[in-house]
Amino acid sequence: TVTRTRDALILMRLSGMDATSAVNSLTAAINSFNQTALTSTRIINKMANVDAAFAVSTNDLAEAIRRVGSTAEDVNVNFDELLATVTSVQQTTARGGNIIGNSLKTIFTRIQRTQVIDQMKALGVSVRDTQGQMRPAMKVLGEFARVYDTLAPALKSSTAELIGGVYQMNILKALLKDLRKEY
Repeated sequence: TVTRTRDALILMRLSGMDATSAVNSLTAAINSFNQTALTSTRIINKMANVDAAFAVSTNDLAEAIRRVGSTAEDVNVNFDELLATVTSVQQTTARGGNIIGNSLKTIFTRIQRTQVIDQMKALGVSVRDTQGQMRPAMKVLGEFARVYDTLAPALKSSTAELIGGVYQMNILKALLKDLRKEY
């Protein structure tokens, strides 16, 4: 309890959040990624390092994780991948953490839908592993990103809308653009 309280106070100083928001954000991150043995101290350190190295604030990271954390865990996106995804989208779109978190939640939820899975298969994107289980969302999206530029404009548009919906299109396209890069 003392460690988590100390870490919430650190998050408050780093992000400018109020005490309730800092505690809620830390608790959401810990509860969402509880199978990866993340401590509140490791979460704070990771967010602070990303904040220092990239054009994203700790506040935006915390807000995004709070909104999408449990959904990300459900589609096998680990904490580090989620931080990287939020950071990449933030740098490209300059949207806030709450908007990015909600957008990623929509994308991660929709990518599991039967219609999206069927469309991905039709495009040659591997959606399931050899045991028939859904592959991690970032691997599926990464493979889709490499196919995306080869699609006809109408197919690009309809597939992107299936995955992201009309309102999450900019976030999805920013994510795909980054996933197409080698590093």
